Amino acid sequence: MATSDGSWAGSQPLPLYLAANPPTGERNRLTCGLRLIWVIPQIIVLFFLGIAAFVVLVIGWFGALITGRLPQFAEDFLSGVLRWSTRVYGYFFFLTDDYPPYSLEPEEQYPIVISIPPPDELNRLSVLFRIFLAIPAAIVTSVVVAGLEFVSIASWAVILFTGELPDPLYDAARAVMRYATRYYGWFAMLTAEYAWGLLGDVPSDSYETPAQAPAEGASGWTIRLTSEARTVMIVIIVIGAIVTLFNGIRYR
Repeated sequence: MATSDGSWAGSQPLPLYLAANPPTGERNRLTCGLRLIWVIPQIIVLFFLGIAAFVVLVIGWFGALITGRLPQFAEDFLSGVLRWSTRVYGYFFFLTDDYPPYSLEPEEQYPIVISIPPPDELNRLSVLFRIFLAIPAAIVTSVVVAGLEFVSIASWAVILFTGELPDPLYDAARAVMRYATRYYGWFAMLTAEYAWGLLGDVPSDSYETPAQAPAEGASGWTIRLTSEARTVMIVIIVIGAIVTLFNGIRYR
């Protein structure tokens, strides 16, 4: 449960949340057209951060296995890497035109923000078998991200020609980004809540969202996909499955 000061309370495992502030007015055609080039320095930095994160994750895994909690240093660093990578890939997939800051900090004024629940007790069996338990969500994440990469080509073309990104494309991309963030957050033991919500949230969802405002003008912590956005999501899943299957056959 979220408390009045924006923190969390209660025994139920808590998920990660993602909010995004869509650009107002016409999109920046120049930065969208050159997005693949603009993002290269960020990808290079994230590559080296990923190596460091792997080392910290292994150390944190042993710590969590022994104590039932992710060590604080690992919590801080892995949270920072997750925030940074979410901003970069959100930028890459056209959720914003604002260039991501080179920062591990929350950067709450940036249009893409995530809410990570505070450290909590972890199930040691879940920690021990993390790699095996991760397989279903890892497959789903791989499929939808591959599909989103292809759909983003269409998003890129639409922005270049019209200066806008239709809401269904935007919302589907945000849902994919949130699912991937939840998966990586769970795998990094930042939360005990398994990834969910790929098709958006429904009114019956019992999870309470963070009390703090995500960002000025942001779309909020919940995602309600319209029928058009769900259609885009189905296209993303189908394309992603075909690409994944093709790659699997090619590398056999």
